[in-house]
Amino acid sequence: MVRPCKIDTTRFYRVIDEETRNIMLTAGNGCLSTGFHHMLAIYAQLHNQGYRPDMPLDWIVFKGYAENA
Repeated sequence: MVRPCKIDTTRFYRVIDEETRNIMLTAGNGCLSTGFHHMLAIYAQLHNQGYRPDMPLDWIVFKGYAENA
């Protein structure tokens, strides 16, 4: 049974699968907490650019980054 969503929740516990764990470890350079925060930062940036959860992921366009530019 899933609990209803509460907007004021400050802590949550979720069991993550191996693929999700590896993504978070990669995003955090070996640290799950850092990876989680980096993924939140990425989502915040996408949201600021207009992405919304009901949009398809292929809407996201990445611009190239040149170190010398």
